[in-house]
Amino acid sequence: MKASIIKFFTLFGLVATLTLATSCEIDPVNDPNNPSLGSVTNNATKAQLQVLVTGLEARHRNYLGNAIQMFGSFGREVFAYFASDQRFTEDWLGLRITETYPDFFGAAGTFTTPFLAVKQANVLITAAEGSSVLTEAEAKGYTGFAKTIKGFQMIWPLMQQFQNGIRIDVNDPLNPGPIVSYEQALANIRQTLEEGANDLKSAGNTFAFSLTTGWAGFNNPTTMLQVNRAIAARVALYAGDWQGALAALNESFMDLDVTAASSAKMNNGPKHVYGEAPDINNPLFYPLDLPTNTILIAHPALLEDAEAGDQRVANKFARRVNNPASYSTLRLSNGDLIIGEYQDRRWPTNTAPFTFIRNEELILIYAEAQARLNNAGEAVRGINIVRNTWGLANYAGATDTESLIEQILRERRYSLWAEGGHRWIDLRRTNRLNNDYVDLRDGGNLFTQVARPTAETNWDNR
Repeated sequence: MKASIIKFFTLFGLVATLTLATSCEIDPVNDPNNPSLGSVTNNATKAQLQVLVTGLEARHRNYLGNAIQMFGSFGREVFAYFASDQRFTEDWLGLRITETYPDFFGAAGTFTTPFLAVKQANVLITAAEGSSVLTEAEAKGYTGFAKTIKGFQMIWPLMQQFQNGIRIDVNDPLNPGPIVSYEQALANIRQTLEEGANDLKSAGNTFAFSLTTGWAGFNNPTTMLQVNRAIAARVALYAGDWQGALAALNESFMDLDVTAASSAKMNNGPKHVYGEAPDINNPLFYPLDLPTNTILIAHPALLEDAEAGDQRVANKFARRVNNPASYSTLRLSNGDLIIGEYQDRRWPTNTAPFTFIRNEELILIYAEAQARLNNAGEAVRGINIVRNTWGLANYAGATDTESLIEQILRERRYSLWAEGGHRWIDLRRTNRLNNDYVDLRDGGNLFTQVARPTAETNWDNR
């Protein structure tokens, strides 16, 4: 990512500054490196709004590593062989504990970090609505984009906290709203996305701001609306609103016309982009088969359970022939080390982009929604689009709803591996988060959610 995206952290990190005044009425001292929040929320210029947009893009990607590493460990998609701190392996897998604890180790990336992006989105919304230099359509472009990102970011703390619920009203950090239930939070996220969609529909044909190359193909109000609706389809799935999921997919960028010859279409979607320092690298990149004590490993059950000829396996997993990974306390019940033989092979460089919602996920949402609505033919169609694309024969199993859901979950396990903890979330939302579906050869425990942070509890008890 260009260096300009980094400037946000210096200029508008939390956009809080101290204004000095005395009884002598000396003019306030304004630090040009730390401008006040008011300088961008009161009649912001397009240059100031561009910085806020770029800053939101920067914050938008920072949940990713934690969602894949921690949620992925919970669902046994991955093993985090991270020697820098034993808790990455032992606490995330529940080797020494039976439940999570307040301020659970390494959990800020899917709680605090997304809320910082939400705060940034709120600032952008306020700034756009308070700027006199924008036309009404231009302002709607800013707010539609901000609400789309805000809705997406709220997913991560809610998935982490689950039945604990989260705060939704965080506009005033010194006076936040109450913690609401999981169901209420999902409804609010959907409402935020709906508001963003309505704004984008009123935003004209072009944006008054620029986006990075990660948004290529989705950088105008019409195509951004397709991203908004794709995210809305995911949230509708979590809410069990099957018709709502299909309606959102109908306005999204979903493309069912995919074959093995056009498999690249499966990866269509908006991306997080990365760069060299002072920007950040792709958090999932590890050099192939080099000596290291820090490596994210594919859970061995994925390789053992795969169908012969499934090209997703060849595309995603690389064998560490010369340098298999191990961790001193990650052992089988007989005491043998669990050897990490396969790593992620999807990233050619440390700056490779990451597609944060893809056509393949949308096709599988389509299949699941159709199965839930007893439209077995369409559900099988979606399943077969995915299977045929990756070299597998048509699904030949039973077509009752539960059998179809079982197959869709299997396809999601391989198609969406290490893309945001989908396996953990999927098994939990379908009441399958148990050792019938999760390989616990490590001897650890399964968690359904992360304990509420101490700061949240203390705030309510103050």
